[in-house]
Amino acid sequence: MPLARLRPTSLVVAALLVSSAACGGGADVERAPLPEGISVHIDQSRTERKGREVFLRVHNGARRPLTVERFVLTSPRFATVRWTGTEEIGSTYETDLEFAMPRGRCGGALDARVALTYRIGSGERRESSVRVGDPYGNAAYFVDRDCAQLTLEKAATVTVGDPVVSNQDGRPVLRTPITLAPTGRVTGVRLTGFRSTPLFRQAGRTTLDVALGPGDPPTTVEMSVVPARCDPHALAEDKVGTLFGIGVDGPGLSENASYFLPLTRAQRTAFFTFFRSSCGMS
Repeated sequence: MPLARLRPTSLVVAALLVSSAACGGGADVERAPLPEGISVHIDQSRTERKGREVFLRVHNGARRPLTVERFVLTSPRFATVRWTGTEEIGSTYETDLEFAMPRGRCGGALDARVALTYRIGSGERRESSVRVGDPYGNAAYFVDRDCAQLTLEKAATVTVGDPVVSNQDGRPVLRTPITLAPTGRVTGVRLTGFRSTPLFRQAGRTTLDVALGPGDPPTTVEMSVVPARCDPHALAEDKVGTLFGIGVDGPGLSENASYFLPLTRAQRTAFFTFFRSSCGMS
C-alpha cells in the first residue's frame, strides 16, 4: 500500500508535536506555575564532596502528595541535565533527586532554571519552569572550581611531587613540591596560594603570586602542612581532609576561585600517614 502523503499543514503540525515532546514533558502536559508551598534547590551532601554527585531537592509544602516524573535543569554555566523517574513526596516532606554535575564552564552568574514535570495527588501531569536556588553556593562552587582548573591547566602543566616529612621549628611538617611549567597559551593567569582543610592547616605561605604567562619560567612551590587537630574521630569520619584548594586568578574567574590539588591515592595515603604519626596515633 503506498504511503499517504501529508499536506504541508500536516507536516507543520507533526513537526510541532515532535518538537514539543522532545523539549518538554510531552504534548499531554499542562504548563502551569509551581504551586504555592513547593520549592526546589540544588545542593550536595558533605559525604559526596570528593565526587560530582549533587541533587535537586524538592520540598512539598502543599497539602497533597506530589509525584515528580521528570526534570530538565539548564544553566549557561553547564550542560543540560535531564532526569526521569517516579518519586512520590508526601505533604510536608522533601526528597533529593540525584544527578552527576556536568563540567562547568567559565562565565557569569549560575542562573539555573528547572522545568519540573509532576502530578499533584491523582491529578493531571503538569510542567512548571522556575529559577533554581543554590542556597549554600555548592553548584556555583562546582562551576567556578571547574573554570579555575581549566584555566590553570591551559596556562601551565602542573606536576605534584611526593610529600616529604621535614622539621620546622622543632616539629614535623609535610612538604609537597608543586611544579608549574607555563604553556605559553594564555596570559594573565596566576597561582595565588593554598587553602587548609578540616584535617590540615597550612604551615607555610598561604598566599602566592606566581605568574604563568608566555615567557614566564617554570616555578616550583611548596605546600607545607601540619595537622589542624589531633582528633581520631575527625580522621575516621573524614571526607574532605585532603581536598586542598589551589587559588587561581585570571580572565573570567570569580574572586577567590580555586580547585583541588590533584593528588594520587599514594599521595593521599602519605598525608593520612603523616597525620597519624604527628598525632601519635601510630
